[in-house]
Amino acid sequence: MTAVLFVLCGLAMESPAGAVASRVGAAEDLGVGIQMGQPMGVTGKYWLSSTSAVDATMGYHWNSNFDMHGDYLWHTFSSFDVQNGRMPFYFGVGGRVLLGNSSNFGMRLPLGVSFLTSNQPLEFYAEIAPVVQLLTSIGIDVDGAVGVRIYLNYLK
Repeated sequence: MTAVLFVLCGLAMESPAGAVASRVGAAEDLGVGIQMGQPMGVTGKYWLSSTSAVDATMGYHWNSNFDMHGDYLWHTFSSFDVQNGRMPFYFGVGGRVLLGNSSNFGMRLPLGVSFLTSNQPLEFYAEIAPVVQLLTSIGIDVDGAVGVRIYLNYLK
């Protein structure tokens, strides 16, 4: 996982500064990357508009299960004022499937914050997502992760 992170950051840094007029967070932007936490795996995000996106992650869940989840996200860019980028707060709704020893399906309610850099096509994020388990063991679970994505349409 660490090697993948270095490759992603290396790709972003390799592109000439003039080639990246990064306004990541526009309609049709596609980012791919990795996340650490619950679950740990690969992630992707596709922006539908300047305020809405869909994301998905596949990876390893700490309870020895394979985790797949996808969310619809709403972003607000007025939450934080930062230099050298933008920092939207986001919330959403989605679903999670666990396959393995504790197979289950649940509804996710992610809350998070992203940092979209102004000079590189990168997004750093942290989120927490309560999960309402709906099948074999009805109850509440919580996912939480930090991650990074590189936006492919800004690479030249």
